[in-house]
Amino acid sequence: MHSERTQVLLTPDQRHRLERIAAREGRSLGAVIRDAVDAYTLPRARSPHEVLSSLFALEAPVADWEQMKREIIEGAIGERP
Repeated sequence: MHSERTQVLLTPDQRHRLERIAAREGRSLGAVIRDAVDAYTLPRARSPHEVLSSLFALEAPVADWEQMKREIIEGAIGERP
């Protein structure tokens, strides 16, 4: 369960928005705030589209499959196959 208590000062508008979310989702205000903290601080899973876009943005040179396969094996085992 939760073990740390933290006091946070919110504007009335911030609190109202969080309360609306909690009411809409049928959850406590604390649960909404904890999820917001997690969303802000935890690494998020990237969509396959984001991952592919990042790879394409590298503009890395691409060789033929046999050469790439040899380089992958060489990198994995530390020696030439």
